Amino acid sequence: MGPTRLSRRKAITLTTLAVLATLGGGCTVASVGAGAADATDQTPRAAPRQPNILFVLVDDMGYGDLSITGNRLVDTPHIDALARDGMVMTQFYDAAPICSPSRAGFLTGQFPAHNRFVTFVSDRKRNQAFGQADWLDPKLPNLSRTLKQVGYATGHFGKWHLGGGRDVGDAPMITAYGFDESYTQFEGLGPRVLSRDGGGKLAEQSAALGKGPIDWLPRAQVTGLYVDKTLDFVRRSKDRPWFAQLWLDDVHTPWAPSAEQLAAVKGKGRNPREDKFLAVLVAMDAEMGRLVDGLRRAGELDDTLIVFTSDNGPTVGAQTPGSAGPYRGRKASLYEGGIRQPLIIRWPGHVPAGSHDAATVAQGVDLYPTLARIAGAAKPTGVDGIDIGAAWRGTPVAARPDLYYYIARPAGEAFGPLYSVRSGPWKLLMDANGSGAELYNIEQDPREQKDLAGDNREVTKRLSAKLASWIARLPEPGRAVSR
Repeated sequence: MGPTRLSRRKAITLTTLAVLATLGGGCTVASVGAGAADATDQTPRAAPRQPNILFVLVDDMGYGDLSITGNRLVDTPHIDALARDGMVMTQFYDAAPICSPSRAGFLTGQFPAHNRFVTFVSDRKRNQAFGQADWLDPKLPNLSRTLKQVGYATGHFGKWHLGGGRDVGDAPMITAYGFDESYTQFEGLGPRVLSRDGGGKLAEQSAALGKGPIDWLPRAQVTGLYVDKTLDFVRRSKDRPWFAQLWLDDVHTPWAPSAEQLAAVKGKGRNPREDKFLAVLVAMDAEMGRLVDGLRRAGELDDTLIVFTSDNGPTVGAQTPGSAGPYRGRKASLYEGGIRQPLIIRWPGHVPAGSHDAATVAQGVDLYPTLARIAGAAKPTGVDGIDIGAAWRGTPVAARPDLYYYIARPAGEAFGPLYSVRSGPWKLLMDANGSGAELYNIEQDPREQKDLAGDNREVTKRLSAKLASWIARLPEPGRAVSR
């Protein structure tokens, strides 16, 4: 039995896709194909041409913020349409529960802690205190450079946050990572846009660094500019396949909607602050609709593989807008709500329309090897990710190597342990010295309500040893941080 196909004549309904928010673990259900592929199945399948690739990454969007995953305050019809025309994976994980290391995992295919990416890139003093590198090493193999080497035009538009900002003005330009061109904001260098109503001190610090032409716009207009830049890049790259990263930061605080954007949702939130959040969410969705329409008008849409997800869970705070859906935890936490996202893939003729995979355990590090293979590049070496292309074709991946995590946070923050390993159905969290161990069966308990560490001592001991061994191989905090 193959993946359930939803009608293409209507949008996915809240009733149908509310199931996505509650399915949780990798239990086999009717909406997932009964066949399964082992992670070692790397059989290449030739495509008629190299597809264009568009990777849309939203900053701080929670699992439950889309209407297809349970948001009943507002609708996100344009993002929903991507799911209707493609696949939603609901057991997809970020490489970290916070922006910079999560992004490093997407780009390099490696667990970010290996490269001293353990928290958000900040000023030099905070970076050194947490053992965080000031920028991502541009010599590391990465997705963009790999695609460029096989003929792709490459562009990055939107937030970067892999180096450049605050008092770090000597970070590499984004083009040093294999991008032909870039346009970013205060978390990167090169051509960029800054907002006094959204960047504050950070925008002023960025402007003082120089290193590229700077535009100033109200925050409410920034995503529209990113979309314009992306579509212009596409129009200028039609003679060859292209890879574009569109990394949006609308739903990251501060929320600064225009009067028109706020009026469209006023009163739909539970308080004025949530109205602002909903306003920027809906405005972002509208820009996604404009982006897709622009690709269609350019004749590029049906030849484009679109990947859409978020970099971590919703903004921290018990009363803060943004939803992790049914899951425990938020941004900066290794509980499911901090790292679990819906992954949407649209690729006509290759990804079954209206399909849903709740069985494949996938992670951000998997995008590099998967997209490299699809683009016809050599299989990347030294990566932690696997090729999950079989799942996109409708056959869930049955087994994979373990997933490891580390998040550096100030002492005393109540977000749970700092280290984690996911091994099959089991997830163990603990601190570096082995204390505070928590064990959950994610297939049976995706909401992490029952700690089984005391009941399953053998599993706890085995996974604790695995995680301790991984921790021991990580770079020492503070080693070679500043350059």
